[in-house]
Amino acid sequence: MSASLWSRRAGIVLLLAAALLYWLTLDNGLRPGELEGGDLITHQYAQVQARPGNAPGYPLFTMGGWLWFHGLRTLAQAIGPNPTPIPILSSYSTLWALVSLWLLYHILLNITRSQARPSGDWPLAWLLTAFYAVTYFFWYYATTSEQYTSAIAHTLAILYVYLRWRDHSQFTIHHSPVPILPSAFRIPHSTFLLLLLSLLSGLTLAHMVTVALIVPPLLAAVLWQEPKLVRRPGLIAGAILCAALPLVSYVYVYMRGAAHPEWWGVGTWATAQEWFWSFVRTSQGQEEMGWGLASGAAFFANGFPELIWQELSIPVVALGLLGIGALEKRLRFVLWGTLALYTLFCWVDRYGNWFQVILPAYPLLLLGVAGLVHRLDGRVIRTGRAARASEETDFSVRPRYQYDIRNTSLALLVLLILWRGLASLPGADSRDRPDDTGLARPSLLLDQPLPQDAVLFAAKDDAFGLAYLIEIAGVQPNLRIVDNLGANDALAMGGEVLVTTDATSLLLGELTVASPQVHGWSGDWVELLPQGMAQSREPAVALGKGMGDGIVLQGYTVRNEGRLTVDLFWSVASDARPGDWSISVRNEDGSVQQDSTGPVFGLRPFSSIRPGETVVDAYGLGSAASGDEIVLILYRSLNRGFENLAEERLAVP
Repeated sequence: MSASLWSRRAGIVLLLAAALLYWLTLDNGLRPGELEGGDLITHQYAQVQARPGNAPGYPLFTMGGWLWFHGLRTLAQAIGPNPTPIPILSSYSTLWALVSLWLLYHILLNITRSQARPSGDWPLAWLLTAFYAVTYFFWYYATTSEQYTSAIAHTLAILYVYLRWRDHSQFTIHHSPVPILPSAFRIPHSTFLLLLLSLLSGLTLAHMVTVALIVPPLLAAVLWQEPKLVRRPGLIAGAILCAALPLVSYVYVYMRGAAHPEWWGVGTWATAQEWFWSFVRTSQGQEEMGWGLASGAAFFANGFPELIWQELSIPVVALGLLGIGALEKRLRFVLWGTLALYTLFCWVDRYGNWFQVILPAYPLLLLGVAGLVHRLDGRVIRTGRAARASEETDFSVRPRYQYDIRNTSLALLVLLILWRGLASLPGADSRDRPDDTGLARPSLLLDQPLPQDAVLFAAKDDAFGLAYLIEIAGVQPNLRIVDNLGANDALAMGGEVLVTTDATSLLLGELTVASPQVHGWSGDWVELLPQGMAQSREPAVALGKGMGDGIVLQGYTVRNEGRLTVDLFWSVASDARPGDWSISVRNEDGSVQQDSTGPVFGLRPFSSIRPGETVVDAYGLGSAASGDEIVLILYRSLNRGFENLAEERLAVP
């Protein structure tokens, strides 16, 4: 089998192994804090709803994510039930991670070519790429829905195309045409690669802007190799056009933003144009930047340099920096120049975005390691008896202590991969994390019958989770989450609002409309109705039974549909002034019960019920019924215990 075929097959195996690793550790949950904001959740909303991401919008990345998500979800829905969105969204980062690894592998093959290995040193390229694949940050961002792996792929794509252009300009005829283009449009291959390089460079303006830090040293290297390019105005004009072409994608950002002012975020803008220019200028990012270090922060501690040598190890970083000097002079200039700009960027006070340049710095250093091993390929270190045998030319003495540098390097790389993989696994494994509880309670809140087109209000953590499930996961998409102003408007317009039990008092204190009617909807929800709007629910079992102290149980409904819910319908006699009795609802054996200080979780005590009014009071008793009856007890606390007013048994259907 030829070396070229070996390298291709090895590359395929590498990508398959990485894809399997990332699939087994793919993110499938959210922590409560992640739902509040940040890159991860912002990109998920952007890719599902085709809305602009973080400023300046990442238009091409977002549009690609929209196609990826909806294409895969449609395919998954054709195979089975509605799929969970988080793994699909996270796998978009995995896609870019695999592209990054493919590019890194082929760049390493390029710089390790020699007469002995015309296809490159594929074992060395394979191991270095595998090592990068299991570094913590790259692995983590390959399995979560953020944009960093796409920026790494973008950086490596620029470097890959540059190397193709460099080699083509050095070793082939400049006027050879591009074979993939129709004959009428064929241009010299080197010109095509330069235009492609310009397009990729300009793409930084429509993607992660920090990728552009590689462009200045790259441009200098291109002109260093081909200074006559400055005398070709047609090529310069074409390169400028290609670099500007990605800016057209911002039409998408403007159009989507203009159509959805609710996406604009915090700020006041009179028109969509004002919002757009403020957004693409990334005013928030500019405010975070400032020359020098933040007060009390050390540049070399918990920052850019330290994170790199913690992950790659100090020897690998040192060998990488040293090895860059062993590469071809113009490539050496590109890599050192880029790393210098990365370091300068990190000196600027924008700590939250260090990762933007840390992650691409890793593979650049690994190129230096490959360059050093390639330069020393075939050399032997002789020690002890082997050295003496060489000096004495005594061939009867076996040189037992000699080491081939390349083979030793490969063995050490295997150990590095094992070390780094085991060290990264606990933090990089994003599947089934025990703290991914952000959607647990919101899922329970939606896993019950709710009115069509209901307006929902909940406390902050629940509201974020409910919005995610409704808007991203498509769970009961007819529902709508509102804030206190939206709830007030809904009631003012004659609509009903469902409020979680723990947020009802909060909302009632912030409403400006007339005090609404308050009814229980379930064990988790309270129903608010405008004054004058009739309560439409009726008990499944009518009783009209007096329970004592003027309290009347008009009837009840027991729903045993997965979760056991009991609705009690209370009223009071016309001349009664009942006390504030507590309520206990429990299953027959008493193993599950729910108590409240009065109807509707104490929000409507019996003393507040007006004659002629019926208040619906709801209780949730878990996932299933235990026994054939539910026990209802009215009681109150006394100094020495409890006093029961009444006990009623309710049949479970």
